[in-house]
Amino acid sequence: MFVCIEKYLNFLIIIFCMNYISRCDFVVRYDPDVDTKEDLTKRILYSIIIKRLKANKPAISFLGGDSGEGKSWAALRLQEILLEIQGLYLKDYIDDVNVYTPLEYAQKLDNMLYEKRLKKVNIITIHEAREVIKAKLWHSFASQAIADVNAMSRGIKPLNIIIISQFIRDITTDVRYSINFYMTVSRPKNKRSRLYINVMWKDDSDLEKPKLRKRKLSGYVVMPDGRYKRYVPQYLIMSKPQKDIRDVFEKADKESKTTIIRNKLSRLVDEMKLDIGDTSDRVNRLVDYYMNNIDNLSSIGRRWRGKWRINTDATKMLDMNKKEIESFQIIINDRLKNEGVIKDGE
Repeated sequence: MFVCIEKYLNFLIIIFCMNYISRCDFVVRYDPDVDTKEDLTKRILYSIIIKRLKANKPAISFLGGDSGEGKSWAALRLQEILLEIQGLYLKDYIDDVNVYTPLEYAQKLDNMLYEKRLKKVNIITIHEAREVIKAKLWHSFASQAIADVNAMSRGIKPLNIIIISQFIRDITTDVRYSINFYMTVSRPKNKRSRLYINVMWKDDSDLEKPKLRKRKLSGYVVMPDGRYKRYVPQYLIMSKPQKDIRDVFEKADKESKTTIIRNKLSRLVDEMKLDIGDTSDRVNRLVDYYMNNIDNLSSIGRRWRGKWRINTDATKMLDMNKKEIESFQIIINDRLKNEGVIKDGE
């Protein structure tokens, strides 16, 4: 009799769960005697992200956390897991799915959508670039990236896009409403990183002032005996990505950002030279231009007392200061003499 009652109660629980299944984020099977915690993590991620893509919906995640907490490695591990459960290997696509700087985004998104080689790959991660571009530009870029995926990718191939930055406010308010998952990473000392996942939802109870909310990820675990057990994971443990994957990523990330940093430093040095009066680079470029187009010299100056002089109007047009004018005239006269265009005493 008690066995019948237990079966009946279990049946009622199953019916109850199925009635509310649409409100769950996941329903996965789990046998604690056979499956590991990592198996459970993979099944949950498959359920909340891959199944969403299979339903022809983009899955957009924001991944935040303080500097040094392991955001990039957590993103790499997410990529590993999500590709692995689809029968793919991250090491074959690591440069395709990672956008190291904003300059690469448009081309990599286009490749992801249209290249046959990437037909089954459905993940793209935009790594934080606040240290190499202005914060205002990063805000615009991150927001535009989400808008692009929403507008373009769904009709071609639904994508799981991961935006990495320190703060959710790096993305404009209107675009935050497009985010499906709010994730944060922390790395306790001498322990593996912890990935906290929250589901975003829109509170429109006040139609005049709708608000964006988040709630903890939750669902049901189906036990071997068929029981549905409510499960609200506090966080998911994220092991390190494979060493060869980390090495490839860090090398490419460094190279991409180094190029931008060097260009920024070069421009900064040029500005400092102008500010302190070192104008040699600019003057030399002007001299080279007019020596290569010598017929144009007559349009900005003339010969006077055996030397070539620049006109006042030309100095204004070229925005030259007094030191630049003097330097330009000395250098160009030397060049003209060396090439025999003018001679001493003429």
